[in-house]
Amino acid sequence: MMSKQTRWQVAIAALVAAAVGALLIIARLVADTPVRADQPQPFAEDSPFRTPIPADAEVDPNSAAMIRAVHWDNSASAATVEFGIPIYTANAHTPRYSVPCLITEWGPCPFDGLRVPIPDDARPQDGSDGAMVVIDPDSRTIYEFWRAKKANGSWTTEFGAVNSLDGSGWGGASTGSGASRLAGVVRVAEIAQGSIPHALAMQSYNVCAKVFRPPALKTDGQSTSPDCIPEGARIQLDPSVDINSLGLSPAQHTVAEALQKYGAYIVDVSGSPLSISFERDNTAAPGTVGRTYSAAGIQWDYDGMTKIPWNKLRVLK
Repeated sequence: MMSKQTRWQVAIAALVAAAVGALLIIARLVADTPVRADQPQPFAEDSPFRTPIPADAEVDPNSAAMIRAVHWDNSASAATVEFGIPIYTANAHTPRYSVPCLITEWGPCPFDGLRVPIPDDARPQDGSDGAMVVIDPDSRTIYEFWRAKKANGSWTTEFGAVNSLDGSGWGGASTGSGASRLAGVVRVAEIAQGSIPHALAMQSYNVCAKVFRPPALKTDGQSTSPDCIPEGARIQLDPSVDINSLGLSPAQHTVAEALQKYGAYIVDVSGSPLSISFERDNTAAPGTVGRTYSAAGIQWDYDGMTKIPWNKLRVLK
């Protein structure tokens, strides 16, 4: 039988062990968060992506038809894994590469003459876009790759863009519309903190051919349907919807709130009616969304976030 002193010693040791365990868990969670929530937002304050939608914003006359064409399955896919955007941060010690563009008919390669920083653990998107983003805070530069590939210690990309962290969020050819591939992406840390302070990057299979609207610079759309949505169009969740009454998961609530305040821009063509670009959690096990997304209610890649009333979207003028 233990004495009182022995029992106290055991109890104190147990408390110390529990405290150490809790600290280790917290440290692991912090280490597993790819981006700190306190990092400043990319792009200028007057960037279209950072500008809230005004209260008197006008609705496109064809809005109802455009939304009917893309909300038939009452979902918008959260692209978190296969087409999730891998985002890396470079520093002075990051290896530098000459990165040639394999497509030459689109004009000068944006990486020509540059020593491009790419971390050793960088891994492009698994989807057909092979997208990847590297942020260099020291030079205020964003390197954006389309179909990036590493072989025999060297990197190539089919094309891409180089944008400024202090720019508008539009420029180059890393997306079909000319939007930066970083712009509008829902970050892991934003879901963790429950706030997205910018417009979202949205894709659709019903993107207009040959027609686009500012701030888009171009289009890769192919639809000739009268209800197609032009790239550059800004879409908003009707601000009259009471999102607090819908029983949304934390992730869905965060997305819905951003869609009401900032909206989303159609930036590219996708294989689904609607999809939203999320940062890939680079700490997640292969094929999984990762613990942050899962804890917030996004359970799998292409989660449709079906409790958000997608039929209440509207296309703005």
